[in-house]
Amino acid sequence: MLVWKGWGLAVIGFIFLFVLPIELLVEHFYGVGQYKALPWPIPLAFLMGAIPTTLVGNMLNNKPARILIDPETNEKVELKREHSLFWIPMQYWGVILVILSALIYLRNIGFSFSQ
Repeated sequence: MLVWKGWGLAVIGFIFLFVLPIELLVEHFYGVGQYKALPWPIPLAFLMGAIPTTLVGNMLNNKPARILIDPETNEKVELKREHSLFWIPMQYWGVILVILSALIYLRNIGFSFSQ
């Protein structure tokens, strides 16, 4: 199940925004089948997707909230949109994608995470 609020689903979109161009460039310059054979193209797509995810997440989640006043009680109510994926704000997904990129690359070059 996929859970998101606001533009949080764009995190996945930003990754796929770079997958096809990187695949086409790698296949063109390194040969057919090299996109999956080389250790760096897929982690590069994650790493490149982290940049717009962080920038757009910061822009969207740092907008000031609207403050409304209830006319009956004079109580202030703050309205703010949240943009998150799996309850994690969008801008933090940039850091998660960088870490995932590093882990995928290390696994692809043969690093073992278990004993």
